[in-house]
Amino acid sequence: MRVKVAECASLFWDDGRLVWDGFLDQRQHALTPDSEILLRWFSTWRDLDSVSDLGEGHLRVAERLVEAGVLIAENSPEHRREERILSRWGSWGAAARHLHFSTRTLTGTRYAAHEQDVEAMREQVRRDPPPAYATARPDRPLTRLPTGGGADAPWPRADLVSTLLGRRSVRRFAPEALGLGELAALLQVAGGILEVRDGLGTGPAVFKTSPAAGAWHPIELHVHARRVDGLEPGVYHYAPTRGGLEPAPAPAAEVDPLDALGGQPWLAEAPVLILFTGVIERSAWRYATARAYRDMLIGLGHVSQTTLLTATAMGLGSVFATAVCDEDLERLAGVDPVEEVLLGVTAVGRPAPGA
Repeated sequence: MRVKVAECASLFWDDGRLVWDGFLDQRQHALTPDSEILLRWFSTWRDLDSVSDLGEGHLRVAERLVEAGVLIAENSPEHRREERILSRWGSWGAAARHLHFSTRTLTGTRYAAHEQDVEAMREQVRRDPPPAYATARPDRPLTRLPTGGGADAPWPRADLVSTLLGRRSVRRFAPEALGLGELAALLQVAGGILEVRDGLGTGPAVFKTSPAAGAWHPIELHVHARRVDGLEPGVYHYAPTRGGLEPAPAPAAEVDPLDALGGQPWLAEAPVLILFTGVIERSAWRYATARAYRDMLIGLGHVSQTTLLTATAMGLGSVFATAVCDEDLERLAGVDPVEEVLLGVTAVGRPAPGA
């Protein structure tokens, strides 16, 4: 029987131990020094018995690695599954495979009943108080935003179906500025807080126009304002609990906007850019599993779609993009990429004639 190391796996150090992480079946094994030697030996297909050349006892270790799925046998079901996955997912690299398969919910997963979940959350609140449900920096000056741009506003597309059918990605914007009231209405509908409840003692449940896993909204909105009447050009953080915009700190190093936006002039020249970030602590506090990262990305989709539809209802043009430089935009927004990560960008403005 010929065997080799399973390729749908990764290795990492944990408190001095080398751990093999087989993400397809979500199994982890701490490797012994003998196991590490065998991984190199079986980096290509070899007969299982060939390991005897390395010394006495290695064959039994190799057999245990086969049982654990660290080594797979040629033409086995595990081998065929791995070949299919590599053929479909290979071009995206190991990181994409790992992210997806390590966060899948497998058969046999059991979820807590509602009563158990509520009690567990109450205990967590007692043991580890929840983080802030919205970012606010009271030490920074605030540009207050006007209110009144909600459901009663006379927008060109006031009904949902008309808005859905009329939404298009716009990549050419007219030179005129947006009004501060227009920007305020867009931010308030897309990122404003409608209600906060904590009737169960499980931490605050936050209600917005877009859904979020566990009613914990990790998505924050930052504004790169180029042409907004009544607002100095610059980068701001939208603070819904303060009702306005907080200026971002100046980046430590110069950031070229066009480079930061992937060389896409329709983004760099738009009157307004909305930068979406995700606060890791909020999602991690509510959900301890890696699947919460998926939830954050899904939440981005909800919020970005709400932003696009709101802009459409207001008669504005918009386009969403992720082909941008995360590092540069995180510096521009003044966020720590360990704590708060850049997820995507929406450009907003008046459509140019014929756009």
